Amino acid sequence: MTKYTISALVLVFALVSSFGCGEEGLIDPHGDVDIPPPPSEGFQAVDLPTNNGSAWTYVNVDTGQEFTVRIEGTRDISGFTHRQMTYSELDPPQLDGINREVVDHLSANSLYFRLDSDFFQFPFPLFATYFLKSPQSYIESAFDVFISFIDNPVFHQKHFPSRLIWDFPLHVGKEWTVFESQTTPPARVIRRVIGSNVRVTIPAGNYDAYLIEEEIDGLSQQEALKQVGDPPRLEPGRYEPARYWVVPNVGVVKYQYTFFTQLPTTNPDVALTLVRSATFELSESELPGTSSR
Repeated sequence: MTKYTISALVLVFALVSSFGCGEEGLIDPHGDVDIPPPPSEGFQAVDLPTNNGSAWTYVNVDTGQEFTVRIEGTRDISGFTHRQMTYSELDPPQLDGINREVVDHLSANSLYFRLDSDFFQFPFPLFATYFLKSPQSYIESAFDVFISFIDNPVFHQKHFPSRLIWDFPLHVGKEWTVFESQTTPPARVIRRVIGSNVRVTIPAGNYDAYLIEEEIDGLSQQEALKQVGDPPRLEPGRYEPARYWVVPNVGVVKYQYTFFTQLPTTNPDVALTLVRSATFELSESELPGTSSR
């Protein structure tokens, strides 16, 4: 064995020893405690809890129904170990329809499930998402969508391209592209930080939050209707950017967004496009390993 071969083996052994291996021989995802100290001011990666077992329960302010988002386990996505975030069923359950919420948590409204290469224009409930977090970013690479009318309702898809959900550090004026896709029509999702120390009162308590706005280029131009009044009547409506209230060492404590649904008509071949809104607030959380800065 030559000295060059010996040197190469020593280098490989050192790299393996320094990184360690996770499930299936993959590199373990970083826990919050492993991220280096923040290099600058603002909302840092260490401020967003992502340790295994972290959980957030949200209530729909209109229906009173709750569901829980929980980080539990890992999954191999394209050769990298990702953390898994799962979504629970509704509580109390719906008596009819799908017993899961169509949510926009840490996501881009409707732009998830694809048919061939194009996005299906109306949202399905998410069952799980898969993400990586570093000191610079939180990237979502894949997801499981819940499609109730097929035999195996949990359907796995990868994002293409991956989504830059958070670009650290967050500070007022920060703007980034979550993802851009050359679909028909093209889709570009932008997030921007529009406020800090924004007071928000929710069932879980009172917080000072960073306020983030998410806009989908071109979606506001889509023609739609909205239901108003009692008895309800239809008026012209439009998409509005989503908003997220994010608190250090807690996570997303409130979010609201608009989404499109279809309203059947007497003509089975014709449906009206309705724009609806939803607001979710944190009712309780379980955050192991977090500490204030």
